[in-house]
Amino acid sequence: MFTGQQTSVRFYRTGQRISQYADSFGRWLLIAPGLILILFGIGILIWPELLAYMVAGLFIAVGFSITAWGWRLSKRQRKETARWQFVDE
Repeated sequence: MFTGQQTSVRFYRTGQRISQYADSFGRWLLIAPGLILILFGIGILIWPELLAYMVAGLFIAVGFSITAWGWRLSKRQRKETARWQFVDE
């Protein structure tokens, strides 16, 4: 509908330049995670206990991040409460 307009031509040329620069690197951004997932799948088929270790590691990492998030939130709330008490007095 708007093909040939000034903006569509400009964006098309910019997209071409980006794709030329990212041609070899951008391809590996998709290939590498795919290969890693295939290797994990083969590893789990060979060593089924690997899945348990991976899930346990994921639970531990998520637990630490949620705990840290809660800690920072409570610290920020205490700081805000102290600031408002100073303003009220």
